[in-house]
Amino acid sequence: MKLFITILNWSEVWALLIPLALVIIYRTKEPAMHPVILYIYIAFVLNAISTTLFVFHSKMPPLLQNNNLLYNLHSIARVFFFSWYISKITPRHFLFINKSIISGYIIFIVVNFLFFESLLFFSSRLFAAESIVLLFLCISFFLRSLQDESGTNWTKYPSFIVSTAVALYEATTFFIFLFILPMAVKDPGFGRLCLDIYKIIFVIFCILLACALFRSKKHEDVVVTT
Repeated sequence: MKLFITILNWSEVWALLIPLALVIIYRTKEPAMHPVILYIYIAFVLNAISTTLFVFHSKMPPLLQNNNLLYNLHSIARVFFFSWYISKITPRHFLFINKSIISGYIIFIVVNFLFFESLLFFSSRLFAAESIVLLFLCISFFLRSLQDESGTNWTKYPSFIVSTAVALYEATTFFIFLFILPMAVKDPGFGRLCLDIYKIIFVIFCILLACALFRSKKHEDVVVTT
């Protein structure tokens, strides 16, 4: 049981080693995948530091006992890199909508952390905004794929796998992060269970990113033309 808990505690680190290994082994040069690759590197660094602070919390000086800043930065990085990726595979006439959504997200971040919350505290609003933005972008991609008349089988392309990974992750974690703080206070056991579910979903998310990187060796991402 202690081994399982240790594996789960470090899952946000070792799970990223799966796609990271494919990045190193295959040395993917597909331009469209660059945002995903950069995200994997940055996420690994942020999660390694964050998990270390969590696991060795009692041995850390007071200044280093808070990893909320890292979680908030990771959320912002996830929106930035995956919205960048989806924009790279989006037709130009749809980019205005994407840019408007991202602009609204940036305004939200500035207003929220200037007037309402601190980056040093876990922000449920930030994670909710992340899910709304990325789910909108992913669902838009899926709808364009369904309407595409070129006959392309999009399920074979990295873009479909990456969008599926992001949509699955965001749809599952939206309610977890939105209500994690009140749930943890009211029922700590249920709060821990929700965090365990989140960690399992993160592992699946990383496995799907690895699949997309593997698929990128065979299929170059193209823009949905619809």
